[in-house]
Amino acid sequence: MKLSAEELSAGKLLPETVELAASLIQANGYVIFEKVLPEQLVDKLFNRYIEILEPYLEEHHDEVFNPKNGFNDGTNHIRLYLPFEMPFIDESIIAHPFVLQVVDHLLGEDSVLHYFATNTSLPGGQKCQPVHADTGAMFGDRCSVNLPISNLVVNFPLVDTHENNGPMEIWPGGTHLLPDYWYGPKSYNKNKLAEHMTSIKAFMPAGSIMIRDDRMWHRGTPNRSDQPRPNIAMIYAPKDRAPRNGGTIQIPQETYDQLSDRAKKLLRNEKIGFAVAQPTH
Repeated sequence: MKLSAEELSAGKLLPETVELAASLIQANGYVIFEKVLPEQLVDKLFNRYIEILEPYLEEHHDEVFNPKNGFNDGTNHIRLYLPFEMPFIDESIIAHPFVLQVVDHLLGEDSVLHYFATNTSLPGGQKCQPVHADTGAMFGDRCSVNLPISNLVVNFPLVDTHENNGPMEIWPGGTHLLPDYWYGPKSYNKNKLAEHMTSIKAFMPAGSIMIRDDRMWHRGTPNRSDQPRPNIAMIYAPKDRAPRNGGTIQIPQETYDQLSDRAKKLLRNEKIGFAVAQPTH
């Protein structure tokens, strides 16, 4: 979706845009708002991320690219958890008004933010990731009906995403609407099914926003360029579906105190009063 100049200037979606975006997520599994973040902020985010990524890969190279590690086995994809510090915690990232309008519409106004990381397609990948959803079955093999949305994943691409640099491939239009047990380990092999289903590659300009149901099937594809393709990735959940095993995002008290009231509310279940965690994968 291309937002209007009025919406971009005001920093607020029109009611009909919120309704359309939410309906697209409900029907198709995702929506993309094209080129929302200012270029200056995107550049700052990308440059700081590379300052973290390059030494991390050098230090952990054998671990990250170990063939026995299924997450990176020939795909050259890495999930790197971000430190809770600027510029990554700019209000337009952790509590973007466009995102929150959609989140509030679908999950309610008492939602939480419980995941703060990046997904990066690194050059040299030889194969795609397996087709997967970002969640498991809530009730194992017992539930044969589709359940309401429990998590919304929000991605901010930090570079233009195109055919050659490892775009996310998605299977929209129904893979998030299956019975709950389909997201468990005993469901039919998604890779086999996906070969016979329609998919698209999510090409996005840098600074766009993708909001998706975490059940929508997708996979990372090989990066044929010579530069990393990073996305910031966050997950919002309704209050009653928040993780029950405690927060994972470490936030110094002084940092938390400086957040907006809405950002504080979103992060209230996280590890407040802890030192910023170093990046991990």
